Amino acid sequence: MKHRAAIISVAVIVAMICVAGCDSQQKSGASAQQSSSNSAPHVAKVSWSGTYKAEVQDPAYGSTAFTLDVPTGWKFAGTILRPGGCHPPAYPAAGLSYTSLGPDGVSAFEQLPGVSWTWASNGYNFMGAKCPSNMKIDSAAGFLLNIAVPTLHPDAKSVTMLPLDSKFQAALVTNSQQATDQLRRNGLQGKAFQDAAQVRVEFERNGQMLEELEFAVIDCQEAQAQAAMGRPYTRLICNSRGTAIMRAPMGHLDDLRAHKPAFQQINQAWDQRVIHDMQSNFQQMQEASNRQFQAMTQHYADVNQNLLARSRAQDAQRAAGTAAAMRADANTQAAIDHSAQRTVQYSLDRQTFINPSTGQKIEASSEYNHQWLSSDGSTLIQTQNPSLDPNGVVYPVQQSWTELIPAN
Repeated sequence: MKHRAAIISVAVIVAMICVAGCDSQQKSGASAQQSSSNSAPHVAKVSWSGTYKAEVQDPAYGSTAFTLDVPTGWKFAGTILRPGGCHPPAYPAAGLSYTSLGPDGVSAFEQLPGVSWTWASNGYNFMGAKCPSNMKIDSAAGFLLNIAVPTLHPDAKSVTMLPLDSKFQAALVTNSQQATDQLRRNGLQGKAFQDAAQVRVEFERNGQMLEELEFAVIDCQEAQAQAAMGRPYTRLICNSRGTAIMRAPMGHLDDLRAHKPAFQQINQAWDQRVIHDMQSNFQQMQEASNRQFQAMTQHYADVNQNLLARSRAQDAQRAAGTAAAMRADANTQAAIDHSAQRTVQYSLDRQTFINPSTGQKIEASSEYNHQWLSSDGSTLIQTQNPSLDPNGVVYPVQQSWTELIPAN
């Protein structure tokens, strides 16, 4: 369960904030009811007289990201989360997180941020050794039943899968086919698909039975990949777009669904600005990757030419006679030892770097001239670009970056 909880840890933080508020209000209501009678806890009547506009601000850009309709008299709080760690939202809009809390302290509309995860058939962990082991969750139902529900409601009394609207299911099929076509146009063998699911969860809180509808959409790519000097393997990359939640006292969930306000509206100006920045950052990373690849290609070409030249020299020496052959053998052995030592260095591709701020020693790849460490010590950016400075560019709100110094 440890690895499952890690995936939705950020979502749990948001949920805990709401739960804490709901609990405090519900306890006072329950106490008042118990003082007057022994019946079930009182449920405040929820008004559907109208809605008001609420804005969700993106703290990274200082502008409105989404606008939502909130029932009149309901409390609202929302933001765009950009958590770091192993399973962040796949893109900024998936970081939408909010809670609309009804006057009864229980009824609520919530949105938890999206998460991302990977899986590989050869067991390789793309997120690194510090992250939980990869998991093959390739459906929205699997995400809800194995991650969301057990984490949010480990003591749930009942969990029921609910069918989706037929038109919505047809749209998922169409979107999946279009995504697969795009994947293959990009030269990848495999499939891309979109899936959705919803569950009804019954649970108890402060002596009152509640029910909750949880809905999630996920996007996945499953493709064949080739490991370096290894066999082909299957790679799965998935992300959820967020988990939508509706909660009500037992028997009132359907009424809440019938009065759900319109879906949130994205701010197009904010969306275009974010997309532009993402494309620009991606292009910069791609250019740096291309330069690194070209340098590595030239390097191995030079190594291959040196090996061929050495082989020809050894052949000439062996033809010179017994004495020359003995000297050639000695030279060959020395060359083999030197080549083996270099091969070990190339294969390990490691070098020690020092954090100038703390003196901490960190081992990382020697193929990159510049290494940047995040302020929380969890993320390392490696680049050949001497002008790349991630400060204010990569996770500008949560992280600052320090360039490491080679130890030797």
